[in-house]
Amino acid sequence: MKKTTLITGAGRGIGLEIAKIFASKNENLILTIRKSNQKKNIQNIMKNYNCRFKIFVGDLNNLNFIKKIGKQIDYVTTIINNASGENQKYFTDVTEKDLTEMINVNLIANFVLTKIFVKKMIKKKIKGNVVNIGSQLGKIGAYNRSIYCMAKFGVEGLTKALAMDLGKYGIRVNSVSPTKTIVKKSEIKNSKRLNLIKKKIPLGKFSTTEEIAKIVYFLTTNSAGSITGTSIMSDGGWTAGK
Repeated sequence: MKKTTLITGAGRGIGLEIAKIFASKNENLILTIRKSNQKKNIQNIMKNYNCRFKIFVGDLNNLNFIKKIGKQIDYVTTIINNASGENQKYFTDVTEKDLTEMINVNLIANFVLTKIFVKKMIKKKIKGNVVNIGSQLGKIGAYNRSIYCMAKFGVEGLTKALAMDLGKYGIRVNSVSPTKTIVKKSEIKNSKRLNLIKKKIPLGKFSTTEEIAKIVYFLTTNSAGSITGTSIMSDGGWTAGK
């Protein structure tokens, strides 16, 4: 059975870097992206690899989009729940729409998509992997991050609970939790904010998309065969202490 990896939020940043490393291992890829203008870039990048891939363009807020993927794809051996939302509003400024979208993308979409494909793994006796992309803010709180922290703490809880439920099938479930990671060039313009963040990191550096992608891939290999229900922190020591 050909190894096949499903990656959500593969249009840019961490998701795209994860897609590249799995493509370099000649795995088939199922990629979800939100913007159709990201499709051509991915197609050009994939020409550099010997892999088959299929791209789904849609919004993970829409459960019908998720179910469509499940109907069209027979199975996957790895699920990477990477897609996420961002919200930096002060607690009392958060709207119901903000709240709903954050929970939909980070938790409900993860849950539903994982359930669809884990059922296929169980039926086909695939000892697969689920890797959720969390955050250091799934471990500690932060100013103006109320719903983001809530969602990422939820990702960690889901990761541990699924590891307990799915261990008997040989399906491993883990998460990777980065600190600040530069995914858009426009972020570099706000150097004052970035310098404040960097001062809190003992290693004095941000996570890179390449680092995160390599950790994700490691978790799917035989070398990580006894790792499940845990989170690998890539935070430069931020959460180690003051």
